[in-house]
Amino acid sequence: GSYSYYLPVDFTDFSDEETETLAFNVQAGTVLGDLPPYEAFTLGGTDSVRGYGAGELGTGRSFLQVTAEYRFPIVAIVSGAVFLDYGTDLGTADDVPGEPANVRDKPGSGFGYGLGLRIQSPIGPIRIDYGFGEDGDGRFHFGFGERF
Repeated sequence: GSYSYYLPVDFTDFSDEETETLAFNVQAGTVLGDLPPYEAFTLGGTDSVRGYGAGELGTGRSFLQVTAEYRFPIVAIVSGAVFLDYGTDLGTADDVPGEPANVRDKPGSGFGYGLGLRIQSPIGPIRIDYGFGEDGDGRFHFGFGERF
């Protein structure tokens, strides 16, 4: 499941035409019944907890992700974002056959935070984020459209 909530705000005077937004998203899921390891939920990466590589944070039978973003305009086709992500496998790493999260020493939960740019291109919005994980290491994340 996924739930998003958007709240218009006016913290700065970047633009009179574009609005600033606080955006919130909560996602959760679980697998009932048989679970092949390749069907497990993976945490970390561009569309999950930014600041970690894809699947680097956790692999589990269940998961919970929470994201908060402040989105703001910069110039006509460029906007910015400040974000905070959190994800957890809810302690279900041991419930995945072969225990891939334990074998790869994944922490199972963690925070990511950072900054991003959104560029409105002819093919749609391009997302460029720089996120930091809890260990302080940073990494770039690229995507199309908003994260949610």
